[in-house]
Amino acid sequence: MKKIDYEYINRYLNEDEKKLFEKLRRTDKFHSIRVSKDAIKYAEVATKFDNINEDILGKLGLLHDIGKIERPLNSIEKSIIVILNKLTKGKLKKYTNFKIIDSYYNHPIKGVNILGDFEYDKVFLEAIEKHHNKKINENNKLLNILKLCDDKN
Repeated sequence: MKKIDYEYINRYLNEDEKKLFEKLRRTDKFHSIRVSKDAIKYAEVATKFDNINEDILGKLGLLHDIGKIERPLNSIEKSIIVILNKLTKGKLKKYTNFKIIDSYYNHPIKGVNILGDFEYDKVFLEAIEKHHNKKINENNKLLNILKLCDDKN
């Protein structure tokens, strides 16, 4: 069984953040680590993203899906929602009174609410909140990198 890279996690998250990260499902942990690593690599090679702090970007990738801890979805639930979303052309989103649908669509804002007790800046929180939006703030470099790397993973 593949092991979670705790050395990597320890490099970017403080103790309180690690406690939150530990609440993610195993598959979400692996996904978040991939997003984080890809974001850092991408920022290193893309010259338009000069001056982005690697520590902030690493942390952002690891915490971007932290809202999923409120109602984790298992693989079957997630698969069903993805299929229903495609079949309904996104109309499934209006049924957020069902917890699994709410968790799937609203985990970004739930993540911002969870992380609101920490001292993150507005740009960091906006990246988490809007990383699934189709239209994004082109001026938020963190959001641009996160969206690109999350969509890839």
